[in-house]
Amino acid sequence: MNFSKTMRIFLTGSSGYLGRHLSERLISEGHEVVGLDRVKDHHEHLDDFVHGDLNKISDLENYLINIDCIFHLAAAKDDWGLSREEYFRDNLEASKKIVDTGKKAGIKKWVFYSTVSVLGPSEKALDETAPHNPEIPYGESKAEAERLFVNLENEISNSEILIIRPSAIFSAGNPPVTNIYRLIDAIYKKRFLMVGSGDNQKTTSYLPNLIEANIFLFNKMKAGANIYQYVDYPIWSTRKLVNNIYDQLGKKRNSLYIPLTIAKPIAYASDIAAKMLSIDFPITADRIEKFCTSTKFKADKIRKEGFKQPVDLEQAVANTVNWHINMLKKNIN
Repeated sequence: MNFSKTMRIFLTGSSGYLGRHLSERLISEGHEVVGLDRVKDHHEHLDDFVHGDLNKISDLENYLINIDCIFHLAAAKDDWGLSREEYFRDNLEASKKIVDTGKKAGIKKWVFYSTVSVLGPSEKALDETAPHNPEIPYGESKAEAERLFVNLENEISNSEILIIRPSAIFSAGNPPVTNIYRLIDAIYKKRFLMVGSGDNQKTTSYLPNLIEANIFLFNKMKAGANIYQYVDYPIWSTRKLVNNIYDQLGKKRNSLYIPLTIAKPIAYASDIAAKMLSIDFPITADRIEKFCTSTKFKADKIRKEGFKQPVDLEQAVANTVNWHINMLKKNIN
């Protein structure tokens, strides 16, 4: 066991893509994990489970008795169908509730999953010292929530606060709403056409690497509020990522692309139809804009402290593509 002390951990968002894998890893290290989620899935492995919406649970303080550390993962994230109000309700108001209740319960150890979206897109690689500059409601709401956890340093004596900012998370088992899933699926089904030249860089976070980074940092928790970004190295361009997926799928690369100036008007028409029909079409103006925008973030800080990325990016993509192919074949059969 890597930890010096077995802890009882309260983990919000335990049924989610990240939450269920992280909770399994914490339990394998000898910790007790109490999960909370409004979705009643993937909780059998937990030591205890609270089914409910964090914003609506009136007796939350009862579940924090004898808790040593809070992991706050629960959040709203999608690029279609969520209003600004929903983002701030689930990402900020829910965070306020867990912070306020945790403070009353005397919790001194905290882990909060933020996002690189709090910094916004940039042509220059940004590290943890860059100011908040979010461009979308998801990033805005997470930036406000992040401030709540940073402030805990001054509100709770001897507190230890770990804030982790991942980029686009992917792996085997990633949900259909994730960016890499959509990209692999479109290429596999021959429904993909590159928008833009693909020269823009994209940071990603392979889930097993991210969890190892979290465990590494959790082992080294220290006083105060400490922010770390995690992205896989090396950072690839969109074109390199797309070409790698073509290669992993054994498909011929397509060098053709449509300029963004032509694609966006088409996507706007799709947005209008999607809104009228309440259908989440694969092509939206926001997705196209995001696909063509550079997301460049540094994760040097954690590496300077000794973290070594377990899985290289090419193998990470290969693992994910192989899972995707097998998943589709099983569904067909």
